[in-house]
Amino acid sequence: GLITYKFQLVDTEANKLVGDSDLSVSHEKKLHLVVYDSSLNEFQHIHPEFNGSSWSVSAHFSVNGDYWVWAQGELAADGTEFSTSTKLNVSGGVVAWPTPPGLADMRSGQSGVSKVNLSLNKVSAGKMTMLDLSMTRTDGSTPQLTPYMGAFAHIIATPEDGDSLIHVHPVSAGPAKGMLHATFPSAGVYRLWVQFIDAGNLIVIPLSVKVF
Repeated sequence: GLITYKFQLVDTEANKLVGDSDLSVSHEKKLHLVVYDSSLNEFQHIHPEFNGSSWSVSAHFSVNGDYWVWAQGELAADGTEFSTSTKLNVSGGVVAWPTPPGLADMRSGQSGVSKVNLSLNKVSAGKMTMLDLSMTRTDGSTPQLTPYMGAFAHIIATPEDGDSLIHVHPVSAGPAKGMLHATFPSAGVYRLWVQFIDAGNLIVIPLSVKVF
């Protein structure tokens, strides 16, 4: 169900709490929270608000299991970008998805009539990879794309063990086409969640990419 998730951010170097005045706006928000379960089926990208002492956000947990919660932002003082995580166990709901994920390379997916394709080029660990992204609709109509939080699309990637995060903003390469540059640090299969807005609706499509 829907819960209010509250937390504090601590700057361990300065040994102080981090509030909204300590952060710069990055992609139209002060703080980004990325939440997914260890099966890599459940996914949320949400935006907490600061109330003077702690951050809080409405989060939706429909399935039991262990969840990763990542906070991402940029310090106003020196522009340092940070990603920090914690884990959360959810119980009392629907039975958890099976783990480990067991992903296979899957470069296309759809949600409703919106479809996304990633180019099939081989991806090598530790090297900058360029992948083409294209959005179509299964009914043959033209996607009506508008920016999602200041970007053509957002892509969040994690390896199968879920313990690291890559957040990529593809650049537009023409109508309903984009290009993403990303470096995947190690070999294995990565889950990619592609987020974009088509006809005013936020679309989230899971893909997966095998890295050699």
